[in-house]
Amino acid sequence: MKKITVYKTILVILVITAIVLSILVIRKSMESKKIENATQEVLQEIKKENKTTENKIDVIQEIDAKIGDYKVIGIINIPKINIEYPILEKTNKESLKLSITKFYGEKINQKGNVVLAGHNNLNKTMFGKINELENGDIIELTDSQMVTVKYQVFNKYVIDPNDIDCIFPIDENTREVTLITCTNRDKNRLVVKAREFI
Repeated sequence: MKKITVYKTILVILVITAIVLSILVIRKSMESKKIENATQEVLQEIKKENKTTENKIDVIQEIDAKIGDYKVIGIINIPKINIEYPILEKTNKESLKLSITKFYGEKINQKGNVVLAGHNNLNKTMFGKINELENGDIIELTDSQMVTVKYQVFNKYVIDPNDIDCIFPIDENTREVTLITCTNRDKNRLVVKAREFI
């Protein structure tokens, strides 16, 4: 009789735990979808208000948009994996929840290396698919003046979270972009490096 009571108690606890976990997963998914929709709305507003140009520096346009409290300083587009996001001015816990962020470097499309960080979301949003990139793939960066420059991937590797060598440019006289996201259950970082495609 006692065994049956113990089994029933365990079963009730397991059912309650499953319900709580399901609610948490659904809530997280809804929150992620809400953020994704808001980010894409801002992106569409920027595109509607400004026209992009390719490699023309004499443009007078300026992105004037924010997501939350963070200024949008550019746009990243990676056609192969079908992602396009506004780039926010700084990287911290809150800004990373909202969009792709500038982690290190000068302005977008300046000579040197600009490092962009993004979450590796399970639903494949943000940088959740950059592991699919290969050498030769194209990354497009649009800066705050709506000038778009294409970059070609030339390296992809995994590093320890404390390794910062990837933030330094290989050649300070060329334009480079480095994408960073978590991998291996947040134990490592996946790095994708690209340089201007001429």
